[in-house]
Amino acid sequence: MNKQEEKKMHLVASCNTQFVPHLAALWVSILDNCEDREYTFDFYIVDDSIEDDCKETLRETLENFENFGSLTFLTIDKAIFKNVVTSDRIPATAYFRIEIPELFRDKNVEKVLYMDCDMIALTDITKLWETDLQDHILAAVEDAGFHQRLEKMGIKTKSNRYFNSGLMLINVKKWLEENVTERVFQFIEENPEKLRFHDQDALNAILHDCWVPLHSRWNAQSYILKREIVNPRKKGEEEYEETRQQPAIIHFTGHIKPWNKKKKNVTAGKLYIKYSRMTEFEK
Repeated sequence: MNKQEEKKMHLVASCNTQFVPHLAALWVSILDNCEDREYTFDFYIVDDSIEDDCKETLRETLENFENFGSLTFLTIDKAIFKNVVTSDRIPATAYFRIEIPELFRDKNVEKVLYMDCDMIALTDITKLWETDLQDHILAAVEDAGFHQRLEKMGIKTKSNRYFNSGLMLINVKKWLEENVTERVFQFIEENPEKLRFHDQDALNAILHDCWVPLHSRWNAQSYILKREIVNPRKKGEEEYEETRQQPAIIHFTGHIKPWNKKKKNVTAGKLYIKYSRMTEFEK
């Protein structure tokens, strides 16, 4: 990897027209908080029928920042997701992330950072990007409140740790070598009754013990910030307290989102509004 590539970050999301303004707020928060100005950011969207004018507004938003590199819209065969288990909160598009590394098979990209659209960065995330994955498939944050989830699914593991798939630093090469996408889809097809939490369950079923645990501040889920969850491990609860004091990336998990005007007092909702107002969607 050359020096220029070391200072380039590859960020990926999947969304439709409705969620692009929220994704714009996330990406603006990342660009605005980057302290290392040698870094440039290449953005990729798995395109779920996003309208052209919406794409253009997003591009105009990103072009306001000197550290913006490029914006690429990726296409995916939606037919492969037609039989997946969904719900009112988890649509079929959530499963797109399973296919993301395959979309980079022919690109000179070693790793990508996938993030859900309902997040906001509060600090420089280059330290997250520089996480040493070693020979692991990805790095992620343990999902708050699901410490026994794998056991309930009947999955035998060494650690029983279950990650939140809303933020994944993915080792593209290792993912492809291990045929992760194919294995995850096979699990989905053979175990639909186990997928209470949809693609996240399937990813954990295949990738347990193959990922690097990140500090929870890199995916500060609403349940942690609102003290709705207690970590069963003393060290884990200490980490939660550190996260409440200094979150790096806030994840608006659950049904309550800061852009839903009917919901009041959303944790850290004002921070979302701050970055949303910096996008071209608010002008």
